[in-house]
Amino acid sequence: MIFTDRTVIVQKGTSSINDTIVLYRGDKNVEIRFTLSEGSPFRYGSGASPNIIEKTEAAYGQLVIKTPNNLPAIFSEVAPTNEGKIVFKITGEMIDEIDEVGNYSFQIRLFDENKNSRVTLPEVNDGIEIREPIASEDTSSTARIRYDAPTKSLIAD
Repeated sequence: MIFTDRTVIVQKGTSSINDTIVLYRGDKNVEIRFTLSEGSPFRYGSGASPNIIEKTEAAYGQLVIKTPNNLPAIFSEVAPTNEGKIVFKITGEMIDEIDEVGNYSFQIRLFDENKNSRVTLPEVNDGIEIREPIASEDTSSTARIRYDAPTKSLIAD
């Protein structure tokens, strides 16, 4: 499994990410392992760890992704936390079309062990960036991109 680790910092009613997640159209089955750092005003239990997942004893997490180009939002499966991290998988279906290229914002939801209690953390703006690869063997795409030398631009056919 290919994965990347990121830290989401929640502080003063805002969330930010330590480094933008950059993927390319057609990438698939990539795990993103989020650690949530100090600053959340929500508590469950009495832990003193700076890791929000450990501090709140969150047993599950969900990623809510705001897509570019006014496409419908994506709701990940509610997944169990693992070693103080929330693990989400970016599937091929999420980023396989040209109109899915762009910047994505997201929110993380935390759940208790019974999934009876839920809290949503502030939005991370432009935390995921999906780019167009330099070439693709996928010919089923809804459009083809070509370089127009006179205008020095990419054109969708």
